Amino acid sequence: MALKGGEDSTQLRNLALLAKDVMEGYLLLNPLVLRKYDEATCKELFRQLRRLQTTIRIESVNLANQAALRTRNHRLQRMSQAIGVLEHHARLNRIPLG
Repeated sequence: MALKGGEDSTQLRNLALLAKDVMEGYLLLNPLVLRKYDEATCKELFRQLRRLQTTIRIESVNLANQAALRTRNHRLQRMSQAIGVLEHHARLNRIPLG
């Protein structure tokens, strides 16, 4: 999935959607999924995951609403797991994520 000439914005949008799919639990990152991504794509995916994780943490949640709190915590857990898998993949392949 290397970036080509005019596909920069499309590629970023696809990685943002991929990060949202990970957040919602529709997709799990694992070494088989990450194998097809090149260095630049891994860096950008890491950036998108961290941005989305920060967005989730900033959102306020009513502590009395247990369902909303559980949903938020599940999202954060999925994001943390995906970032950990991506960091491990980057470490094995000597990709500096920054």
